[in-house]
Amino acid sequence: MQFGVPVNDHRPVPVMTVQHAHQVMQTHLECLSTECPIKKQARARLIEARRMVPGGRDFSGY
Repeated sequence: MQFGVPVNDHRPVPVMTVQHAHQVMQTHLECLSTECPIKKQARARLIEARRMVPGGRDFSGY
């Protein structure tokens, strides 16, 4: 839980840590990051921290 928002909530948080981003990605496996605001934020945070490297092809939503 970060900022009083449970990990399974779909609303983005004001500041996301790398640890919280990992939790979100594991909890929101069924969500598409194109449709889930917090998963989109988590994905962007992990890419920014160089913990996730997007593939060379167009993004499919995961």
